Amino acid sequence: MSALIEPIKDTGEAKIRETGLRSRSFKELFEAWEKLHLVSHHGVSYIRNDIIQYLRAHADVAKGLRTNMAGIIHSYEAYRHFLAYFSEALFPWITPYFSDPMSMRAQYLNQSRGLVFSAGNRQAPYLLTSIQSLRRIGCTLPIEVMYLGDSDLSEDFREELEVLPDVVTRDLSRMVNDDGWTLAGWAGKPFSILYSSFREVIFIDADSLFFRNPEELFEYPSYQKTGALFFKDRLMLPQSKKDWLQQILPKPISQKVRETRMWTGESAHMQESGVVVVDKWKHFVALLMVARMNGPDRDGKKDQGLVGVYDMVYGDKETFWLGWELVGDLDYTFHAGDAAVMGSAQPEPQTVQPATGDQGASVASTKGNVPSTSPPKPPKHTICAPQLLHLDSNGRPLWFNGWLLPNKFSGDKYQKPGNFTSYIREPRDSRSSGSWELKQNNVCCMTSTSVLDLSRDEVDVLGMTVDIAKRVGAIN
Repeated sequence: MSALIEPIKDTGEAKIRETGLRSRSFKELFEAWEKLHLVSHHGVSYIRNDIIQYLRAHADVAKGLRTNMAGIIHSYEAYRHFLAYFSEALFPWITPYFSDPMSMRAQYLNQSRGLVFSAGNRQAPYLLTSIQSLRRIGCTLPIEVMYLGDSDLSEDFREELEVLPDVVTRDLSRMVNDDGWTLAGWAGKPFSILYSSFREVIFIDADSLFFRNPEELFEYPSYQKTGALFFKDRLMLPQSKKDWLQQILPKPISQKVRETRMWTGESAHMQESGVVVVDKWKHFVALLMVARMNGPDRDGKKDQGLVGVYDMVYGDKETFWLGWELVGDLDYTFHAGDAAVMGSAQPEPQTVQPATGDQGASVASTKGNVPSTSPPKPPKHTICAPQLLHLDSNGRPLWFNGWLLPNKFSGDKYQKPGNFTSYIREPRDSRSSGSWELKQNNVCCMTSTSVLDLSRDEVDVLGMTVDIAKRVGAIN
């Protein structure tokens, strides 16, 4: 077992795979250790640290295990020593904020639900908008906003956020031990989820906005069954990642992996992590693995020949479902709703071709001017926008990412909100006519004869959100 705590010398795919294998071993050992120490009594849970005293008071335990008191105490201490070093080798950022993984997980035991955001000064106006919009559409869940020190989110913004009902800001930099690497950017997402005080979390990106109360995601049947709900990215850019997945994932490869777009070649992208719903008690080790992929293993060093996770995937988004698979946790689901583009539908130019007769002459020029009997083709419309819209299982708008502007990265202070009146659902095959077309500034277009309009209620929610954004100074 000593090999499990030796440094991993591999890099790239081999390192991810080896870390996954070790995390699977840790998961088994940790669950057994926790059963011994975690006690629940009359609704109160605590970690007992009196195991040796208990054994001395109950000598029959040693007899039942066909050993003596000295033998069972030696075994207990050896196991404790090994597990402490094993957890430190795999997940060193846990201490000193928590004394060990069991202390960290114990805080999740009691039922609690909440929303978690992470934001810096640039995203704070988004949150001042989003949180008030969520309250207006009926969400009453407590909210924690995670940030990385005073230079990340100023005291003024923290005060503005905490004036809002049931909102608390928390400094993640005081919790995570990032010696040897730096916690920043996208990578903060899984750590924000882990270190939040809630057992069940809906993590929401700062630029993501909801049409309906996000609390309904907790009632989604597949979430209630698995405790982990993810959303799919756009079905675009066909490319097979099958060989790469076979390199990083321990065998046997699950059926879930074999059904992913990355395996089938439909797309090089599977997950969109603008919203993540997870029960941390059920999926503790999986989240630790995701955090490691976004932490110590995130960045490569070309001058040393080291390949990091972010050299192989785009940011954090694929690390969630892959983290689950790497530790052998198959209890997760992807939301069944389609993705869509949302904006103003623009008609495609119509090309009129004169109908021709048997001899190739125009029908209009033949005797009698006989009209064509071919039915007219339905008109096509195109919508272009950076926003990715997620639909519910009934095909209605649920939430979207990308904020309210045509280009959230533009320095134009007078940029107006997008004109969101319609949406087009993506085709089920990325190779279909009318599928996504990528433009500059992350703008994506779709063309279709089937254009759906936002309902009056949906338009009203957007209008309300835009009004809040203007009031807080997020847009002009």
